[in-house]
Amino acid sequence: MRTFTTAAAALSLGSTALAQLSQQCFSEVCYQLNIPQSTADSGNGDIFIQMTAPTSYEWVGLGQGSSMSGANMFIMYMSADGSNVTVSPRSGSDQREPQVNSAADISVLEGSGVEGDTMTANIRCGSCSSWSGGSMDFSSSSASWIHATASGSAIQSDSLDESISQHGRDYGSFDWDFSNAKGGSEVNPLLSATGTLGSGSTSGSATSGAASCTRAPSKTLASVTGTSGCPTAWPTEFSTSWPTARPTWAADCHPEGFGRGGYGPPGNPDSWPTDAPWRDNNEKRQLPECDEDSSSSGGSSSNLSQNGRSGAFGSSQQTMLLAHGVMASLAFVGLFPIGGILIRVASFTGLVWVHAALQVLAFLLYIVAFGIGIWIAVNGRYLTNAHPIIGIVLFIILFAQPLGGLLHHRYYKKYGRRTTVSYAHIGIGRIAIILGIVNGGLGLQLAGNRNRSHIIAYAVVAAVMGLLYIASIIYGERKRSRHSPPTYQHSQKEQSRHYSSSNDSAYDVPQPQGSPREYYSKRDSRR
Repeated sequence: MRTFTTAAAALSLGSTALAQLSQQCFSEVCYQLNIPQSTADSGNGDIFIQMTAPTSYEWVGLGQGSSMSGANMFIMYMSADGSNVTVSPRSGSDQREPQVNSAADISVLEGSGVEGDTMTANIRCGSCSSWSGGSMDFSSSSASWIHATASGSAIQSDSLDESISQHGRDYGSFDWDFSNAKGGSEVNPLLSATGTLGSGSTSGSATSGAASCTRAPSKTLASVTGTSGCPTAWPTEFSTSWPTARPTWAADCHPEGFGRGGYGPPGNPDSWPTDAPWRDNNEKRQLPECDEDSSSSGGSSSNLSQNGRSGAFGSSQQTMLLAHGVMASLAFVGLFPIGGILIRVASFTGLVWVHAALQVLAFLLYIVAFGIGIWIAVNGRYLTNAHPIIGIVLFIILFAQPLGGLLHHRYYKKYGRRTTVSYAHIGIGRIAIILGIVNGGLGLQLAGNRNRSHIIAYAVVAAVMGLLYIASIIYGERKRSRHSPPTYQHSQKEQSRHYSSSNDSAYDVPQPQGSPREYYSKRDSRR
């Protein structure tokens, strides 16, 4: 792999060609792209990428492709001395840590480094048109990219193969529109954009020493295309200047909103551009605007991101996450296993009802946690992840457990043995408790929890309770097999066979004292 180099400043300053820059921002993290005209014409060649993020991030990643598997990735983190950045080219693999791509042809250019609480990487990539996992045609109008971040203590390393932790909630895929990224010579067009990082601009033009900005909006409404009175395509006016107010037809045509709130074309919302300005109802994406002197008046980036991944959770949502985690943990790591342990190892009057009360209380807690979890999963678009899927399955199978427990108790008293209902109730309970404990760990992973003390605490408590629960099952089954007497009917048959071979009649044998119901009722609280 080529050694990482710093491009000469004169190379960029000597350029007078107009370089187009297209920007995508996800919360506090922004990426810019320039495709030189020669690359845009041929479909392959050098491209320029800029990555900016607060130093509070452990690492920041951008990749080519629609998913991690086979993606061509750039991972940025702080250098060992904290004054510069390291850019590690990596190859993505599904659900495993990306590995260093030694075949990558990239250079870290001038303008990269750490200034204040912001780290910036200006990158030239000469191998981005084709890599081992795929390819990208830069003469096309757009292509799929992925992004991810990990919050926490910043990595400070000069090593390209530094181990990185799994990303947090800020990740997803998006289509990058190349139309505003094409143009300019094969020089470093990113120096001029460094001063406008984090401005929230979606696209713009930059020349050496000039700031990137967008003309102030001049329209108040966008025209409607289509025959039904509602737009069926993205209004072309939005490509050059934004309306100053949310178009009335946006609410009239799509009152239910789009995604997490906003609008889209009838029946096909996914075909709308990913930078729609009102995807959060009336909250418009703010752009840095140019005044009459063509100077930037600044702006801010919204928290909206494609696929609803980035910025989906503010302070109130964090509270919801905490409430969901605490209540679900109390249910599956506390009350459910404690109730299961007591019914197998304890023996006192009313044990059955203590067991029932603990299980019902645990289920009520889980109902609330489940409702919060569904809200989080829908708004954050996590419903396809393992954690919410398992949570839904648990909710469904636990819903009938109270009734199953009541029937199990009644049938056991009536017949003096386990029935089909008993085995179903006991089996579902055991599976649900173990699965719930495991799912709690998956929840911490999905939430991107970077606090090691929280992870360790959950792991220790979950492991202890899980082992105690499994041990109680083994103990209870062994105890039951040792002390369970033959059924009344079985005893009668054995006696009949015994006395039929002798001179005594089975009817002369004294019968057991008490009925089977009386005998098993005495044992019911100890089973």
